[in-house]
Amino acid sequence: MTAKEYLSEVQTLQTMIEQKQETIKQIWESITTVHGLQYDREKVQGGKQTDRIGESVAKIVDLEKEAEADIVNLIHKKHEIITQIHALDNYRYIQLLFKRYIEFKKFQTVAEEMNLTDQYVKEMHPKALKAFEKQHQNILQKEGKQI
Repeated sequence: MTAKEYLSEVQTLQTMIEQKQETIKQIWESITTVHGLQYDREKVQGGKQTDRIGESVAKIVDLEKEAEADIVNLIHKKHEIITQIHALDNYRYIQLLFKRYIEFKKFQTVAEEMNLTDQYVKEMHPKALKAFEKQHQNILQKEGKQI
C-alpha cells in the first residue's frame, strides 16, 4: 500500500459516513412525506401486505448503527494517521500532509496557508509522501496485506 492510499483512508471513511447520513435523511423524507391517493387505480384484493414505514425505520436503524461504527473507526484512524504524520522530521511535510489528508484541502489552499507557491507545494507533495513511506514502511506493508 502506498502512503497516498493509506493517508486517503480518512477521506474514504468520511465519505462513507456522509453517504450513509444522506441516505438516512432521504429515507426519513420518504416516510414523512404525504403521498396522494390514486383513486383511478383498480383495487386489488389479496397479495403481499408490506409495512413500508416499518421496513424504512428498520433500514434507518441499521444505517445509523453502521454510521456510528464508521465514526468510531474514523476517529481512531484519524488519530493514528495524525500521530504518524507528526512523527516526520520535516515540519513542512507535516503541515502539507496534515492539511491535505486530514483537513482535505486542495493544493492551492495548502499553498496559500503555508505561504508557498502552488508549484512548490505540488513538488513537495511526492517528497512528503516518500518521507512518510520511509518512516512508516512497516505499517504500510502490514496495511497492504490486510486488503
